[in-house]
Amino acid sequence: MSVAIQVFAAILFATPVLLLYVYDKNNGVLEYFLSLGMDQGDIYRQYLKASLILASGVVVLEVAVNFVAGLVVGTDVLRLLEVSSLVFALALPVVSFSTLIMMSFSSLQKQRVGANQPLGMAIGIFMVMPAYIVPLALPSLAIVIDFLLAAVIAVLSLLTYFSSSRLISREKLLP
Repeated sequence: MSVAIQVFAAILFATPVLLLYVYDKNNGVLEYFLSLGMDQGDIYRQYLKASLILASGVVVLEVAVNFVAGLVVGTDVLRLLEVSSLVFALALPVVSFSTLIMMSFSSLQKQRVGANQPLGMAIGIFMVMPAYIVPLALPSLAIVIDFLLAAVIAVLSLLTYFSSSRLISREKLLP
């Protein structure tokens, strides 16, 4: 199974957390969290943690199945380890970045809550597109370029995470 497909599956598997975020926002749960003294960084961390736990579960399962299938068909163990580590290196930062972007879009929008969620997911999926194209265009450099892509996405995810408290004011989290 392609690395990009596994990353896409991780994004889809973490999507229910984002739908829960929208549901919670519509029903005043975030306002309740804020009244308890939590700030948006605390709220983001909890939803981010939940989406990463869900995504990690599906990634571990995908890597295990692919590793066993690769051993059965006789794939080189070193290649299987490279691909497995690439899946982890790419999937978790993409899920993290997509989660943060979707929550940010949800908090920044003026229209009905949740309407910009597909835009956040599209950005996350668009970031993985080079992982589909590079193996076809440059097969000898695919692993290196995909690891560089994972590093760039991880840096973007960290920057988004650390700027989330300045990006969104406390009042924007209220319904």
